[in-house]
Amino acid sequence: MARRETNTPKRPRRNAAAPSLPAPTEIEQLLTFLIGDDEYGISIHRVREIAEYRPLTPVPMTPPWLRGVMNLRGTVVPVVDLAAKLGLEKTVVSRRTCLVIVEMDTDGERVVVAVMVDGVSRVIDVLRSDIQDAPPFGLGIDFVPGLVRADETLIVLLDLTAILASVELVDAAALLPALRGEAGEGARAQQ
Repeated sequence: MARRETNTPKRPRRNAAAPSLPAPTEIEQLLTFLIGDDEYGISIHRVREIAEYRPLTPVPMTPPWLRGVMNLRGTVVPVVDLAAKLGLEKTVVSRRTCLVIVEMDTDGERVVVAVMVDGVSRVIDVLRSDIQDAPPFGLGIDFVPGLVRADETLIVLLDLTAILASVELVDAAALLPALRGEAGEGARAQQ
């Protein structure tokens, strides 16, 4: 009896011994970066881009952790020194210093913020089940949602929305164009 050919594709055999891959929703992608010698991580979903450090325009009468603002393709972006915001020593600018550009919602408004860090480390995939709860610090620290171990390194996860949710950021982004407008009007009035 002749074998009849069909146009239906053959299904590959499933090997019962092959491990199954975790569902995409079980995996969290993190961008890790350095502050001093310590590694921190944030969800990659908030990250818009990573930029080299560039000279900033300081904004008067802002907190010390707000290092200034920068022009990012026509948009004024506040630059936050994450180390200073976390109560650590201010970041000393070096050739590895970079800016992590993130998007976040602050007080119902979409804000783009540049976060200054000592250097970007890597992007890693972690299983959500491998993320450990943060120990109870007893200090009301709610911006550390967990910890994860990767390659024998303990990575502290940060919730940037909790750290950066501040009307000061929105005000700083709006302040520089207003200052430039007033300076331009003052120069015209003198002519």
